[in-house]
Amino acid sequence: MRNFIVTCLLTACFQPLFLADEKVKEQPIIWGQNGHRIVAQICYNNLNGNSKKEVNKILDDEYLAQIATWPDFIRSEKSWDFSKPWHFITIDPNKTVEQVIEEAAKDPKINNVYEAIDLMTSILKNDPASIKILQDSVSKNKAKLLNNSIKATALAFLVHFIGDVHQPMHVGKNNDFGGNKISVLFFSKKTNLHSVWDSGIIEQEGLSFTDLSIFIEKHTAPNKNKWQKAKMIDWVKESVNKREKIYNTLYDNTDRSTGLPSLSYDYQHDFIETVEDRLGAAGYRAAKILNTIF
Repeated sequence: MRNFIVTCLLTACFQPLFLADEKVKEQPIIWGQNGHRIVAQICYNNLNGNSKKEVNKILDDEYLAQIATWPDFIRSEKSWDFSKPWHFITIDPNKTVEQVIEEAAKDPKINNVYEAIDLMTSILKNDPASIKILQDSVSKNKAKLLNNSIKATALAFLVHFIGDVHQPMHVGKNNDFGGNKISVLFFSKKTNLHSVWDSGIIEQEGLSFTDLSIFIEKHTAPNKNKWQKAKMIDWVKESVNKREKIYNTLYDNTDRSTGLPSLSYDYQHDFIETVEDRLGAAGYRAAKILNTIF
């Protein structure tokens, strides 16, 4: 675990360099580290007493916000390649969310974030068939579980994936890999649309994840009950709707000299509330699932 934490700290320090790298287009980060920590912290803050006790027991000496980035950390390990499709779901404009989910369900493999959330939820409910699916995949690929625990692994994946499905560009279109192939200027630096939504908008606020967690939870609390009543399929539909609004703003922001969308203070102002709402909704919904399980 110590190596994991050190690597994450180094990644965070050098993240601005990675955002400008063209190679990022082919390897999405999926909410920056702070985004996932915010979701996990809001989730933990809204757990009931018994759920907190169970989560603490599963994680031993780690914190939920600490392990929430682990599923991205292991993306560099070949043994975990099988889990890469679990971080997103592709919804092309010519298909409905229902159609994509129904088609994916015909394949016994776990193909997307929707199915991955369902699998991890079932594992934490002690469903033998679901536990076997993950254990078999781990054994076949010689992957290493978080803390050598199937439940710790499932918990980290669950909170992480709930964050992922609320990132609009991770309910993306196949032709541009969820915005990874759309080059933009963000405060004059060349990056891609996916990276702007992964971490650019969050980091531009210049606050720690703890400060942002407090701020977001305070301002989104009135929506907690409404958000928690929604079904998982509604989470996906929400991200599709947000995604379309994001795409529709690109043309109006195009810089004539570079031909690239130039996103700056106006863009930050227009979309920071969307980012905060998605992070808040993800945190509250993750808490609802864990409170139901435990």
